[in-house]
Amino acid sequence: MRAHWWQSIRWRLALGSMLVALLATILLAGIILIIITVSYGGDQSQQLTNLAGFTASRIGKNFVHTDDLFVAAEEIVPGLSTQSNTGGEYLQLVYTTDHPPKLIYPRAINGKLLPSQLLVAATDPSVNAGDFRIIQQAINKARYGITTSGSIGSHSPGGSSRPFVVEPIFVGGYTTNTVVGILLVIPHSAVDNTTPPFLATVRLAIFVVALIVALLAALVAILFSRTITRPLAKLTSAARGMAGGNYTARVNTNARGELGELAGSFNEMATRLEQDVDELRQQELRRRELIMNITHDLATPLTAIAGLGEALADGISQNHDDFQETGRVIVRETLRLRRLVKDLHMMAKAEAGAMQPQRKAVRLAPLVDEVFATIIPEFERVDVEPRNNLSFNLPTVWADPDMLTRVFDNLCSNALRYTPAGGNVSIDAMQQGTLLRVAVTDSGKGIPTEALSRIFDRFYRADPARQVTTGGSGLGLAIVRAIVEAHGGSVQAENAPGAGARISFTLPLAAANWEQLASETTMPLSMQILNGRPVTSSGAEQTQPRPPIAPAPAQHSPAQKPAQPARTLPQQEPTQPMSKRPPNFMQ
Repeated sequence: MRAHWWQSIRWRLALGSMLVALLATILLAGIILIIITVSYGGDQSQQLTNLAGFTASRIGKNFVHTDDLFVAAEEIVPGLSTQSNTGGEYLQLVYTTDHPPKLIYPRAINGKLLPSQLLVAATDPSVNAGDFRIIQQAINKARYGITTSGSIGSHSPGGSSRPFVVEPIFVGGYTTNTVVGILLVIPHSAVDNTTPPFLATVRLAIFVVALIVALLAALVAILFSRTITRPLAKLTSAARGMAGGNYTARVNTNARGELGELAGSFNEMATRLEQDVDELRQQELRRRELIMNITHDLATPLTAIAGLGEALADGISQNHDDFQETGRVIVRETLRLRRLVKDLHMMAKAEAGAMQPQRKAVRLAPLVDEVFATIIPEFERVDVEPRNNLSFNLPTVWADPDMLTRVFDNLCSNALRYTPAGGNVSIDAMQQGTLLRVAVTDSGKGIPTEALSRIFDRFYRADPARQVTTGGSGLGLAIVRAIVEAHGGSVQAENAPGAGARISFTLPLAAANWEQLASETTMPLSMQILNGRPVTSSGAEQTQPRPPIAPAPAQHSPAQKPAQPARTLPQQEPTQPMSKRPPNFMQ
């Protein structure tokens, strides 16, 4: 929604600053006016007092020669027309000492006496009845020789009060003589109730200054508000861009302080949001790919099973060999489905964080022997040689043996698919501090460079054609990574120089159960278990059996615990050890 101009921060700041400046100026102007008015009034009162005393003294001295108050006042005090036309600053009125006192000078043009009330009202039309009573009381006091000073008119700070002085006129100008008259002096600056020139000038100057200050405050507020509104405008623009789907929008500003922190926080939020959106998009793509891959991998064996089942139902296969072949295919496809379901179940557990390894100290050499013994028919079928280069003296690892069996099985099966006939698959290990790095290397063509970063993704196959014979289910390496990371290790893929693909991973070394392991003796597998084929590093037959591992002397002495007899296998055939070639993949 578009806001009006007066609702923007810039104009609010400008108008607010102008209003504050104007109010401050008016307040300051009021204080200055009060001070000037009081000061001006005091100065004017002092001038009135001096003028009244001087004029009354002159009239009193002149009265000695004329013996007539009117004549004495006429020679000293200007007439009414003269006081009005010359623009004199003060109006001077002379009263008699009669009861009540009468105005004797000045007189009207026709020579008649003018009432004092009319003269004072003409001088200041703002006077009221209360002011006349004040003047009348002062005149009555002057009959007894008392000088009185006061003010009439408006007494507000912006008003123009008129000070006055009532001075008794003594004979000869001496206060010890008789009072012969009374002199009233009031300002003559505002016959039309105008402000005295000095105060009018001051008020005009203050008004102009206040206007200029308000305009300058508004201008400065507008310029200053740009330092606030400009970053906010950039933030608003970036926020609108993000609302429209542009998650690359950022705020570029040199602002400091809170606005700079706000812009920085917005950019961090935008970066995080962009990453989250990209991750959501990738997850959506992976979800679609997952559904497509699962559909494909489930459809293939189901189609085969359905087709064979229909053939059996239709009676196409009549002889015993056909029935057996059909049964074997159905069993194979069913096992394939079961393996796929188990892989999916394990991946679901890994992603949910529900994979809890049952750790204990494990020797890898015999574990690999068992894995090779399980899958040796597959190696023989494709004419590939398995090589177990793990030494029985390797430190034990702290891991779940069942999960490690799954890791080696997946890695060997994956390597077997990409190794040509006459090649080999070797397993090596090397200790690295508190970790043991294990590598499975084949002699195939290696992994394409563009596939190295995705080789551990779910359902990813390096073979674009998705051939069943070489592509697998696409979950084997993903499960390997999930199991290794659940043990606190890491896994990586690379192409070994002079060989094929190499997949290595790390496992933590065992920190306990040394006494139990040292008391056990491990014997190599028999050739009967290996299906009658010697398996060595060079392919030649070996006639010397692998010696058993003796108990550790540092843990148990012969006096404490006798050594257990070696566990032997049936002696129908001589036993052959797995090869012990030193690992060289880390050099």
